[in-house]
Order: sequence, then C-alpha cells, then structure tokens
Amino acid sequence: MQTQCPHCHTLFRITEAQLSMANGRVRCGFCKEVFDAGFEIDVNQYSINSSETFKKHQRTGTDGKRAPDHAFLSGDTSGTLSGDNSGEAVTGQVSNIATAAWSLAILALIATLAVEITWFNRPQLLQNPTLKPLADKLCELTACEHMQLSDPAQIEMISRNVYTHPNAENALMISTTLVNHAAYAQPYPDVQIDFSNVRGELVASRRFAPEEYLQLDNETPGLMQSGNPVTFGLEISDPGQEAITYEFSFH
Repeated sequence: MQTQCPHCHTLFRITEAQLSMANGRVRCGFCKEVFDAGFEIDVNQYSINSSETFKKHQRTGTDGKRAPDHAFLSGDTSGTLSGDNSGEAVTGQVSNIATAAWSLAILALIATLAVEITWFNRPQLLQNPTLKPLADKLCELTACEHMQLSDPAQIEMISRNVYTHPNAENALMISTTLVNHAAYAQPYPDVQIDFSNVRGELVASRRFAPEEYLQLDNETPGLMQSGNPVTFGLEISDPGQEAITYEFSFH
C-alpha cells in the first residue's frame, strides 16, 4: 500500500508493520513533517489515466524542484518509510521517553524502599557501628531526626515500692527506678499500674504521662538517656483491700 505526505504530497510505499508502529504516525523523508500514514492511496488512481501527471510530478516534484527518485513507487522498496533517507516512524522518540520514565520510576522506587528499610530497621542500624553513620546521614536527608526512636520494651524497672501514704488517708505512695537499656536515647514512656484481686481480676488501673511522674510544669520532657537510672515517686488513691497485687507496664 502507499501513502502520501499531506504537506509536500510526496508518495511513499508503506507496510502494515510500519503502520502499526506509533499508531501510524510517520515522518516524511522529503519535508521531514510528521503525519498520519493510515490513509491509504489507491495505486490505480495514479497509474490509470494519470501517466502525464505522474511523469510531471516525477520530473519536478510539487514545489518546482526535482523530487528525489526514491520518493516514488519505482518497483523497489527504496521509497518505503523505514530507511535513514526516507520517512521514519516516530516510535523512537516515544520509546526513549518511555524508557526515561521507567528509569526514573525505578530509581524513585529504589530510593523509597531504601528509606523504608532504614526507617523500620533504624534501631538495629543505630546499634551497628558500621551502619550508624549511613543511618544518621539518611536521617539528615529525610528529617527523621524529629521522629525519635521509641522502644518501651527496652525500659526496665529495676526497683519499685508501693506503700501506704504516711500523711494522707486512702492514698498510696509509689517509688520506682527505671533504666533505658536501648543503645539510643528515647522518649519517656507512659507508666501504667494495674491492681488485681486474688482471682487475678483487674480492680483498678492508672496510667501516668511523663509530665506527671517527672513532675514537670508545662514543660516538654527530654529524652531518657541510655543506661542512666531515673527515680521518681507518685501518689495515687488506695484501690482498697481487694487489690492485693499490682503490675507495672510501659507504653
């Protein structure tokens, strides 16, 4: 089949394979304009009762200049839209753009995955002397220094004492010491105390925020440093004689 450039009216031979590329968009090898080659031209239209017009077009082209011989149907394939000197399909440009887009998407995915791995494994990375500088550098780039590491399971209560308040009725005193065993400083946890009866049933419960047990007045508590014991005392209401056991937990 053939097609004709709508800009310079040059005829080209084209195959269905070329039409299938870039949705039929091709570039004319004569005027370099891009057009839709999907419109087929009947060969007989230019071979029957049009020999004089064809010869004239072959001699001069459409703009008065001699058109290149390979632009016409001469029985060979030099006029097809596939060579460097003929029309070229614009699939190369589309392919390059698609490749670049995929490459950027893959790089973004790899970067996102690296950040997620570092974030979710930051305690282990920070404890590793070899990887800690890399984790610190990545945190500088992603501003994760504002997201403090927190692992209440690394906090241990090394001493505790619950007794009747010496100066107030129906009240208890709590004295306890905590230590952070993590390799990094972390926020102070909420401290919860649960009282149970002889059957193990919960009788009373109370949770204290760091501002309460550290006795801070409108101040934001700092970080609980690694390995440094922290001692504090609390006053709570007596849950009654039914409460015979108590348990501390951190949140």
